[in-house]
Amino acid sequence: MRLSDLRGQPLLINLWASWCPPCKAEMPAFERAYRDYKEKGFQILAVNATNQDNLNNAINFVQEYKLSFPILLDTNGEVSRQYHLNSLPTSFFVDRSGVIQQVIVGGPMSEALLRIRIDQLLQEEP
Repeated sequence: MRLSDLRGQPLLINLWASWCPPCKAEMPAFERAYRDYKEKGFQILAVNATNQDNLNNAINFVQEYKLSFPILLDTNGEVSRQYHLNSLPTSFFVDRSGVIQQVIVGGPMSEALLRIRIDQLLQEEP
């Protein structure tokens, strides 16, 4: 997947792992927000830090939480390096122009904060 393919859509990029307690805590809120905002053009890309995780555990996590947004695998750590990942989870709010507007390191992120940031991104002019 290329971010350039999503230009014009505000999005959340979330780096996570199945063993991460804050990741587990925030995923239900991400799923609810995705279902509420996807028709408005909002996208979530959940990037599993597979180089720090177990693929089967990641698959089971996605099934357990019934995640419907795209799940990407960072098998070699390249995404983690590009985004200077220091802690899991880490979330990047990206505007319609592809510019990172905010980074949330650690978690779990509250659902209220998540929805405020999504609303702000959706209100920005394309």
